[in-house]
Amino acid sequence: MRLLSAFVALALAVTINAQRVDPYAIDKAVNSNLKTWQIPGAAIAIVLNDRIVYVKGYGTKEAGGTEPVTPETLFQIASTSKAFTSAAMALLVDEQKVAWDDPVREHLDYFHLADPCADASVTVRDMLSHRTGLSRHDELWDNTPLTREELVRRIGFVPLTKPFRSAYQYQNIMFVAAGEVIGHASGMSWDDFVRTRLFGPLAMTRTITSDSEWKAADHASGHRWDDLKQKLGPQEPIDTKTLGSAGAIKSCARDMANWVRFQLADGFFDNRRIVSAEALAETKTPQTVIRHEGMTRESNPETSVMAYGMGWTVQDYRGELLVSHGGALNGFRTHVDLLPKKSTGFVILMNAGRGLAAVALRNTLADMLTGKAPRDWNAYYLMVDARSNDRDRKEKEERLAKRRADTHPSHALADYAGVYESPSYGTVTISLVNDALVLQWNRMTVPLAHWHYDVFAAVSEVDDLDEQVTFGTGTSGEVATLEFFGETFARKK
Repeated sequence: MRLLSAFVALALAVTINAQRVDPYAIDKAVNSNLKTWQIPGAAIAIVLNDRIVYVKGYGTKEAGGTEPVTPETLFQIASTSKAFTSAAMALLVDEQKVAWDDPVREHLDYFHLADPCADASVTVRDMLSHRTGLSRHDELWDNTPLTREELVRRIGFVPLTKPFRSAYQYQNIMFVAAGEVIGHASGMSWDDFVRTRLFGPLAMTRTITSDSEWKAADHASGHRWDDLKQKLGPQEPIDTKTLGSAGAIKSCARDMANWVRFQLADGFFDNRRIVSAEALAETKTPQTVIRHEGMTRESNPETSVMAYGMGWTVQDYRGELLVSHGGALNGFRTHVDLLPKKSTGFVILMNAGRGLAAVALRNTLADMLTGKAPRDWNAYYLMVDARSNDRDRKEKEERLAKRRADTHPSHALADYAGVYESPSYGTVTISLVNDALVLQWNRMTVPLAHWHYDVFAAVSEVDDLDEQVTFGTGTSGEVATLEFFGETFARKK
């Protein structure tokens, strides 16, 4: 009788929850969001009590196109890949091949941090919770042909910007290093491990990591938003092979629904235990406090406390526990959101680089699924977006106001030409072409425009680059150094 009563209670709960999903209301919310933010296409999936209760594609794969997005259309899920990496690590923790607090060099002998204290103490947990003291340095992976091992070796020369374990600083390269730990401990690459140990058991049959498979598959196209022109344009994708375990997964709404089911079921999927509840729970346990101030507070107005677990952000949202992660890459935006106390979760996939659009829809769906009073989140986040754009414009205006007019370089332009080297960022070549300087660094070739004194502007819309290059002179008066991306390059003699 107890078993029967439990079954009836569960069936009733499923029925009640299923009734909360109003297809008309969801369609209205999604279509309103896409129209407001000028998003070509999207796909969503909703899970309640271990059941996929809603999955649907909206709009088109490409702006101006006619091919519709379906639940099977692939999107680049970007940094929501990080939770797959932490789940993969949890599998190895279960098998006692890795421990969360293992020193990283127990698994990667070539891993180093520039600070001696951090270098001696850094653990797997530190890498997965963004608290090593390293700032982003995304240029190293998105503009270079480095292998994953070379990338990890290079970041070891970069100075820390915060004391070790003192602050949250989002850091993709540490997740690349975590993928290499998985490879060392398991005997197979991160790509093979997540495919065989996660995608396969979770019936994520369309989900992939490689760029070559992506090009051959049914996928959406990413788009860049031009704030000045107020319009979308095509986004030329960068290679994701080096990024790997930090953001290279490509998936679809139907597959991602199974991922949400697995997470909400604490590592259980279709009558099979994939990973222990204890190990998986550790990935969603707060590890590093995220200071809830400034832009973070503005983007999360219904939140009081935020923290980062390992591959997940953990926060309160309108009185509910929310475990989530966003992703942004190659003109795609993704959001995966879990409401564990409600046995509810969903995924949002979009093919335009407007991150606040995904957050606006996330909040709208969360309110609908938890019975909260509705709020016009599109209007709110358009306001946040406008404020952010205003701040960016003011920063550029302030930089322009500080520019000293009527100044000249201290040397003839030919004297700046040469090869400059950094142990972390490699080689920059400066050439004189048609009486103007040109900078070449890995995949980028960018003209330099004189700004003032020995400072030049490096601007490239294609490379999403707006940086200043500053040359320095040596004791003999010769051009000796170059500063770019905040790193100092010494001239090669």
